[in-house]
Amino acid sequence: MSGAALSLVVMASAIHATWNLLTKRSQDRLVFLWLGLGAGLVLYLPAAAYALWRYPPDAVGWVFVVASGIIHAGYYWSLSRMYQYDFSLTYPMARGSAPVLVAVASLLFLREPLTGWGLGGVALVVGGIALLQVRYQPGQGMRWPLLEAFRGPAGQAACVTALLISSYSLVDKFGVRHINPIAYLWLSHLVAFVGYSRWMLRQRERIAAEAGRSRRDVVIVAIGQNLAYILVLFAMRLAPVAYVVPAREMSTMIGVMFGVLLLREPFPASKLGGAALIVAGVAMIALRG
Repeated sequence: MSGAALSLVVMASAIHATWNLLTKRSQDRLVFLWLGLGAGLVLYLPAAAYALWRYPPDAVGWVFVVASGIIHAGYYWSLSRMYQYDFSLTYPMARGSAPVLVAVASLLFLREPLTGWGLGGVALVVGGIALLQVRYQPGQGMRWPLLEAFRGPAGQAACVTALLISSYSLVDKFGVRHINPIAYLWLSHLVAFVGYSRWMLRQRERIAAEAGRSRRDVVIVAIGQNLAYILVLFAMRLAPVAYVVPAREMSTMIGVMFGVLLLREPFPASKLGGAALIVAGVAMIALRG
């Protein structure tokens, strides 16, 4: 993997973790995400229009656009709920679980084989998610509430988000074969934006309040949501996809560091260790699975 490709992926990972952090810190997260989505559509309209003019999509591509947009609408709703809980817990759980779900779905439905290395990667991700839950409290010693990773409200919210991430990832895998990736991303975001605009426009007071509080952060999210993926697309032109995909999971570690260092969330050692296992597991799935 060239230095240029790696630099693009590192930047994309940092941008992705950053816009998710800003979402976590916003007060009305669903409105915040809706505003960021709408602003991104405006900012990236020229690039999308050029891509659509230069590379006209075929009829099948529109089916994938609509499907991806509907799933993305659910994803943004789930994301707004997930960040009620610790960022350094939910972000790595959601991002780390999604590649595992994609690998399992590929095995079951697409008949793509999963090797021993891939199974080992799945085990590392599950172990990393479990390690995220380790707690040490003075006087009570070490606690490892493993079931809370999936049964607690934070774990459930992260798992729903991971399911939606894996769903749109599988849809997008086929969709970008029919539509230019930049145009595809913009169109799917448009479907998601329209999908819950009818409800959101009834919340005009909430919109005005959040826009007043978070105008700068909304613009950052609008740029970052799209730019992170565009950087990954360019990295894929410089390096094999099999190397780019696991490298993207650096965002998991960056997200944990943001939560621990910036948000002062508790239990940093177990969260950093869990994130490291998740990154290693995803790398095994992508490179050898």
